[in-house]
Amino acid sequence: MTKPVQTPFPGTHQLLHGGDILKFTLTAPGKGRAFLRTNIGKAAVRRAETISLVRTGLASAGQDWHDIPMIHDGNGNYSLRLALIEAGHFEAKCFFMPEGTEEAVWPDGDNVHVNVSPADYCCGNSIYCAFVRQFGPNCTRTKRPDETAEMHDLDHLGYTIIPKSGTFRDVIRNLDHIFNKLQCRILHLLPINPTPTVYARMGRFGSPYASLDFTAVDPSLAEFDTKATPLEQFLELVDAVHGHDGKLFIDIAVNHTGWAAKIHETHPE
Repeated sequence: MTKPVQTPFPGTHQLLHGGDILKFTLTAPGKGRAFLRTNIGKAAVRRAETISLVRTGLASAGQDWHDIPMIHDGNGNYSLRLALIEAGHFEAKCFFMPEGTEEAVWPDGDNVHVNVSPADYCCGNSIYCAFVRQFGPNCTRTKRPDETAEMHDLDHLGYTIIPKSGTFRDVIRNLDHIFNKLQCRILHLLPINPTPTVYARMGRFGSPYASLDFTAVDPSLAEFDTKATPLEQFLELVDAVHGHDGKLFIDIAVNHTGWAAKIHETHPE
């Protein structure tokens, strides 16, 4: 049997936004029914299965996949229009069920991959990239903190010298400049996780991309405050950004870690 022809072509990747309409068409010879197999519209199910996989180790059941009947125009062409109302990564592919058989006939090629971004991000997305350490006392430095002779002397004696860091509250003090004067809409933070500060430290402060714990906040990015933990001070920044009608992006490099990271113990594989 001649393979059906699908549009968008199998294997293509599409970037769309919330509220967009995605149309699928399938041309198939002979009588029968056509369907779209997809997980579009089932983001909550996939999210729950992903969380369950991490917490319990149970494999995903794939219950986010479902078949949607396509509409036949009477000339061998089938179509379906989907409103994209959820953000996330989804896949889809059409198939044809010839009359008198239960065997599906699929177009050649991989699934269509659909990345749906929130509607807010379709335009006007000026991003301010912030390295929290560079704020506060480090904003006006004319000399890098690892270039002082005193620090090098202490390095040779085996001490770990890490200068004072900028903090979340230092960033908050600059939000009027970022959102009002520069007219940015998004604040993008370089990684804010704890990093190695003694063994395997990279650079004076330690590399922000050598995370020790993806779910923790580096305490050096907070002020010492008995009434607010580092995580609570990070949430102060989140609230302040939202108070400026801004969005907050967090850089999380999940494909590598720092030496002796928590995940090395909890998930050594």
